Amino acid sequence: MTLEVADPVKGEVRLCAQMCDTCIFRPGNLMRLRPGRLADLVRSARADHGHITCHDTLGDDVPGAICRGYADAYPGEIMALRVAAMFGRVVEV
Repeated sequence: MTLEVADPVKGEVRLCAQMCDTCIFRPGNLMRLRPGRLADLVRSARADHGHITCHDTLGDDVPGAICRGYADAYPGEIMALRVAAMFGRVVEV
């Protein structure tokens, strides 16, 4: 399943404006991820210059957006943000 963070009509890529209160990149494992799960998510995302989609944008009512915590932790590694930034098409939500 692909979690869309881009609007192909507008040519924009959505990025969370700030970390959620329960962001997986905040200290303390606030989302209660199993041991090693965060490392697995990061390894997978970094392997293909991808991203982690914010958990607060996984519902039907909200369009997906790139996790701010991930974007801040790995600046310059997210292909979608690099390309969108070249065209001024990153939208913080």
